[in-house]
Amino acid sequence: MTYRLLMLWLLGYAFTWTVTTVLVDPTVPYDAIEALNWGQNMEWGSPKNPWLVGMVFWPALWFPALSLNVYWYATHFLAIAVGMAGCWFLARRLSASEPLAWLALLTLNLSGLINFDIISYNDNYLLVMLWPWMMLFFVQAISRSHRWWLAFAVAAGLATMAKYSTLALVGGVFLSTLLVPSVRRCYNHPVFYLALLIYFILVTPNIIWLWQHDFAAFRWVDSQIDAGLNLSLFTALLTIFYPLFFLWWILRLSGCRPGWPGDTQQRILLGVYWLPLVIICAWFLFHRGGRLTEWLQPFFILAPAIMVSCTQEKLQQMPRIACFSLGLFALLVLGGYSAVMVTNIANAGEKWSGIIPFSQQVDNAWRERYGTPLAFVGGANLAQWLTFYAPSRPHIITRWDNATQPNIYNAHLQREELKRKGVLLIGEYSQKCTANTFHQVLRQWPELYIDTMQPVMFQGDRAHNARLVCLGFIAPQAY
Repeated sequence: MTYRLLMLWLLGYAFTWTVTTVLVDPTVPYDAIEALNWGQNMEWGSPKNPWLVGMVFWPALWFPALSLNVYWYATHFLAIAVGMAGCWFLARRLSASEPLAWLALLTLNLSGLINFDIISYNDNYLLVMLWPWMMLFFVQAISRSHRWWLAFAVAAGLATMAKYSTLALVGGVFLSTLLVPSVRRCYNHPVFYLALLIYFILVTPNIIWLWQHDFAAFRWVDSQIDAGLNLSLFTALLTIFYPLFFLWWILRLSGCRPGWPGDTQQRILLGVYWLPLVIICAWFLFHRGGRLTEWLQPFFILAPAIMVSCTQEKLQQMPRIACFSLGLFALLVLGGYSAVMVTNIANAGEKWSGIIPFSQQVDNAWRERYGTPLAFVGGANLAQWLTFYAPSRPHIITRWDNATQPNIYNAHLQREELKRKGVLLIGEYSQKCTANTFHQVLRQWPELYIDTMQPVMFQGDRAHNARLVCLGFIAPQAY
C-alpha cells in the first residue's frame, strides 16, 4: 500500500505540473534552446555542460511528432518525480521510519525546487533526479554490500555528465574512502575498481571533448565570477533552505528531538554532504556572480532526508495536521503559479510569447516562397529561437570557434548542404533591409548570396513595442 500511494503521489505530481505548465507557461526558457541545440549536435560536451543535458533531447529529435515544449516540461517533472522518490527512499533508509520518509518527501512541497523554480534550468533538474539515488547507493555501498558501488558509479557518472558541480559530492565520497577506515576497505574488493572503470567510461569522452574545445565550459564558469565580498550568499541560503525550519518545527512538535546521529554511516553521509557545501559557500562568500542560487539549489533535495535521520526518537506515524498542511501547500503553490500566469502578473503569463507566432510566420514565408521546409537559420540571436518553435525545426548556421566559443552552434555544418537547402537570415532589431544588413554573417559564407530581403514586425509580447526585423532569404540550390 505504501509503494502504491508513493507512486500515485509522484505520478500525479508530475502529470499535474506538466499539464499546468504546458497550458499556462507562455514560452520555454532560453535553457531549452540550448539543450535542443546541444542535442542536435550530438557531441560529448557543450560550452556550458557535459553531454547528458543534450542527450535528454535525443528522443524528441528521433520522433518529430513530439511537441518540443511539451517534451521540455514533461521530462522536467518526470525527472523531479524520480528525484522525489529517491528522497523518500533515502530518508527511509537513513531514519528507518516510513512516517519520517513521508515527512521528508512532503517537506519538498515548501520549496520551489520541485516545481516553478526548476523550469528555467536545463541541468539542475537532472541533479534533483540523480543526487538522492547517488547518495542512497553510496550509503548502501558502505553499509550493505560493495556491489552497490556499481550503482553509485552509474548514478555519479550520469550526474557528473549533467553538471560539473556533482564533482563536489563525488569528491566528498572519494575523501571518505581515504579517511574513514570502514569505507577504505572498499579498495580490497575488485567490484570497487569495476565501479571506478564504469565512472571513467562515462566521463572520459567529455574530458576529451573539453580538451578539443579549449575547456569551453570551465572558461564560461570563470567568466561569470568576479572576486569580491558577496553577502548575498546568506540571502541565497535562506531562500533555498528555509523549508528546513518548518521541518525542524514539525519534528519538535511531534516529539522527535534533533540530534547527532549515532549510526556511523549517517555521520559519514553528513560529512560528505556538508564538506562540499561549506567549501562552495566559503568560495562564494568572497566571489560575486556565478549564479549562486543555481549552484546551491540542488543541495536542498538531499536536506530533508538527512535532517529526518538526525533525530533521537523515531516517529511512529505521520502527524495528520502536518500531512494535511504540507499537502495543502502543494495545491496552493500550484494554484498560485497558475493564477500568476493566467492573470499575467508582471508579464509572467505573456513573456516572450510573440516568438511562437513569429516563428510560424517566418516558417510559412519560407515554404510559400520555395516550397520546401526551412532547414537552416542564422543571423541575430532571434534566429536561435526558431530552432525550437519553427515547425520545420531548422538548425543554426553558427560554426564552432575556439576563440569565440559560441554557446549555440552547429557542429556538423557543411557548405554544400547550406547551398543545397538554403538559409533564412534574421537581422538585428530595428535594422533596415540594406546591402550591409547581413554582412557579418555572409563573411563566414562568401559563396552564399541573398535572394531577397523582407522587412517584418516582431513583438515579443504586449509589454514591449513591435520592432522592425529584416529577413534575408538565401534560396535553395534548385532555385
